[in-house]
This record gives sequence, structure tokens and C-alpha cells, in this order.
Amino acid sequence: MKEKVLITGACGTIGYQLLKYHINNKDHVVGIDINENEIAILEKEFNSNDIAFFPLDVYNDYSLDIIEHIKPTVIIHAAVLKNTRFNELFSKYYHDVNVNSTIKFTNRMLDSKYLKRFIFLSSDEAYNPCNYFGKDKLEVENILKEIKNKGKIIQSVRFPFVLESKGSVYNIFKKQAENNLPLTLTDKKIKKIATNVSTFIEIWNDFYNHVFQNGVFDFDIGEEISIYKLAKDIIKEIHSNSKIEIIGLREGEILNRNIVKIKENKVRNKIFKIN
Repeated sequence: MKEKVLITGACGTIGYQLLKYHINNKDHVVGIDINENEIAILEKEFNSNDIAFFPLDVYNDYSLDIIEHIKPTVIIHAAVLKNTRFNELFSKYYHDVNVNSTIKFTNRMLDSKYLKRFIFLSSDEAYNPCNYFGKDKLEVENILKEIKNKGKIIQSVRFPFVLESKGSVYNIFKKQAENNLPLTLTDKKIKKIATNVSTFIEIWNDFYNHVFQNGVFDFDIGEEISIYKLAKDIIKEIHSNSKIEIIGLREGEILNRNIVKIKENKVRNKIFKIN
């Protein structure tokens, strides 16, 4: 039996990929995002009786009433404010949205007798977090682990930075290079673990169809890349006249991030449960 899958943050890079995945999976899909312009575009793009779109703030009480009326059986919570620098500057506001509002949303949805499974999209930033974004993700994970599940599956999923994501350094560099502007790099030595959307969806398929335990799960995908090399490659690929400009580390950034992976048990290929 196919599910009624509700995806928050449907206009984001991962949200959009999950829309496509679950439509192809023959689920009935509901996409929610606060960005009404992009929701309207998605509605025209998909144009199917098996998918519906709502331009809503999922944390609003009125929106929660609508979601309850939809009666989703699976919720994938991908909505997030994720700009690291802004999260550092406006940490109280970001915490209120990314933590407090997420828990309010979760608790309300878990009261539904129709809901079977709630999946929170976390981040590998929750490993030994060095910024507010990672700390907020870890806080939500820990709260979800303590919620009385009422017979429902409650899962958090960690995965690395997705290279093609909107607002990513890849897309920023590409736009700068296309306009022959300086590629602004915070530090020549900075590195990041990155993956791509196709790899994420490949592992998502395995996870969604085979992993039904409660808990926090790590998608062990991606590889460490040099952001400086990425900038050079983009300039070369586009045949741009851009130069690389070092601007210094921003709020929430560090050069060497120690990702501590302890007490993990392999569940499936490249999927680990964090105890």
C-alpha cells in the first residue's frame, strides 16, 4: 500500500528530489513550503492528481490544522533555516524556528492516528557541532529520541553537505565565475565533506524501504573536498576570467572540523545507526 507522504521544505534541493522520488514511488505526495512563488512553479511542473502543493509556514497553527486534515501517513521534515553565518548572527531566532518550532510541529503531528512515520532531516554538522546550526540539529535529534513514539516510527537522518544545493558554495562560485567576478573564498585551506543529490537519493531509497527502527541514522556518503580546488575547477570549466579572493573565515566556520563517529552500528550499506 502506497503512503500519503508530506514533505516540508519542498522547494529546497533535497525537498525537490524527495518529491520526485516519492512520486516515482507512486505515493500520494503533499509538498509544503513557505516560498509561494516556487510552490506555484512546482505545481505547474508536476501537474498530477497524485501531488498537491500548499504555500504554508508549517509551524503556523492554521497550517497545522490543514496538515491534520490532510492526514499524512509519512512526514519528511526537510524545512530548515540553514545559512551558517545568519544562524550565528541571529541564533535566538534560528533556534526558535529550527528547534522550538520543529518540536511543536512534531508533537502535533505525532498526535495524529493516521501518521505512521516521522523522518527529520538532520546534518553531519550534528557530529561534535562547532556552530549553532549543528547544535540546533543535535538538540532536535536528542529531543526526538526521548519522545514517546505512540507506536510510530521516529527517525533522524544525518547526511553531508549536498554540492548542488541552493545557496551552496558551488552555485555561488558558479554565478561569480559566469559574471567574471572574484570567487570569494574564506580560506585557502578550508575543506568540506560533500555529496551529490543522486548519491543521496540512492541511499534514501535503501533507507526508506528497509530501515524501520527508531533513532538517528547516518548516511555515510560523500568525500572531503578542497573548496579552493573547487573554485579553481569552476573557473577552468567555465573559461572565466575570475580570480580567487580570500576574505577570511566567517561566523560559524572553522578550518579543521573533527567529525567524531563513535558507537555507530552498520544497518545497511552506507547506513549506520547512532546509539
